[in-house]
Amino acid sequence: MLYLSGVFLAFFLAFLLITKRNKNTADLILAMWLSSIGLNLASYYLFLTGKFTEYPSLAFLGFTLPLVYGPFLYIYVKKQTSQGSFSWKYLIHFIPFLICNLLFLSFYTAPFEKRVEIFRHEGSGFETELLIRLYAVYISGIAYVVLSFRALYQFRKNMVQQFSNTEKINFNWLLYLIIWIALIWGLVLFVNINIIYGAVAIFIVWLGYFGIKQVQVFNQPVLAFVGNEVITSPAIETEKTEEHHFPAEKKYQKSKLTEENLDEIHDRLKRLLTDEKPFINPNLTLNELAAMLEVHPNYLSQVINSKENKNFYELINEKRIEEFLDRVSKPESRQFTLLSIAFECGFNSKTSFNRNFKKYTGATPSEYQKV
Repeated sequence: MLYLSGVFLAFFLAFLLITKRNKNTADLILAMWLSSIGLNLASYYLFLTGKFTEYPSLAFLGFTLPLVYGPFLYIYVKKQTSQGSFSWKYLIHFIPFLICNLLFLSFYTAPFEKRVEIFRHEGSGFETELLIRLYAVYISGIAYVVLSFRALYQFRKNMVQQFSNTEKINFNWLLYLIIWIALIWGLVLFVNINIIYGAVAIFIVWLGYFGIKQVQVFNQPVLAFVGNEVITSPAIETEKTEEHHFPAEKKYQKSKLTEENLDEIHDRLKRLLTDEKPFINPNLTLNELAAMLEVHPNYLSQVINSKENKNFYELINEKRIEEFLDRVSKPESRQFTLLSIAFECGFNSKTSFNRNFKKYTGATPSEYQKV
């Protein structure tokens, strides 16, 4: 009953995701993943109840579907942490699933009675192919858990290149998702198959409930400019963005910007920050600032890193602290609390304000106030 409930729930949640308003690519990927899990559970249910005699090909297909779990996990993580449009290169990750099923082509093309007989004899005649499938599932699970962890870690490390406030960007959901898959693959390696599929059924409940509520950090493309040409600029891809631990000269040695271009953009950036103070927007992003300057976000990131020797997060929060110090020094500000002034300067949490204030002044706000 647990498995049948899991099948129904998987397809129901997939339907909810497909019909969700304002759905994005990540939602569709999650829907396809849930559908695959539903088919996988259905095939095991057919095998467990002996109904494989009615649908032998469907039952057999289900046993190769674990090969798509890893690719769906990795692609979902990538789409939740970047804005770039869906790339057909992602389909490469499903080649092992295709190859695995081609190994069993003679089974799928065999007469109906022959397929049922092979099932009854637990895959007799396909021992080598089944062993290949088993090890492919092991390798796929481990490899994609590692790749997904790496993609999420890289994104978290590089958020400071794109966002001026990172406190509300919470990707614990993706971390828990990866851990779930890692646990399931641990069960695949060491425990009884009934426990594995029981865990998968429970995973569906968790995946569907929390997955439907998730939104991408990157919801809308941002207009950026190169010269006089307006383009739709995706967020800087995580794998292409490095944090500024390396010298700017080395990091941007392939850039097309000349020193004159860098100086010109830098001058405009300083004027913009001084005159319009865009940093008081608590949700300011690199893309939005680049659109104000009519430059590509990649170029602006290069200017900030090479000319200011800071990343985007550091630059914007330094300006917020400078604005705060300027405002708090004025007599008319004495009627307001420090935190309310900090919020007016672009901070969106007390924690963020305190941390950045101490970083740039060497003292806490309360210590500074006593001086």
